Amino acid sequence: MREIAFGAVFSLVIAIGAFLIAAWPVPGRPVAAYFRAGTSAAQVAGSVAQAGGNLLQFGPTPALVISLSGRPGYAAQLYRSGAWLVIDGELARLCAGEAWQART
Repeated sequence: MREIAFGAVFSLVIAIGAFLIAAWPVPGRPVAAYFRAGTSAAQVAGSVAQAGGNLLQFGPTPALVISLSGRPGYAAQLYRSGAWLVIDGELARLCAGEAWQART
């Protein structure tokens, strides 16, 4: 039984690691930033501006945005400005699917 539990946990860790590597933001390309649920559009826009980025698009909720900056370390700046997760913008659009299409 322990072998099965170990295999399941190990597989989960590998899957999460692969996702994080695939989702890592590429400098100079759009990123998706997820903020705390309930954050207003004005607060999110202020956080993006504070990080030195340009807001491109809101997601299905104001807590999810696509933004862009050419500055190095932009993803780290978004985390410092209050983002909970920052991933590659194209991957976020693929995951959100129709929800993005309805807002664009």
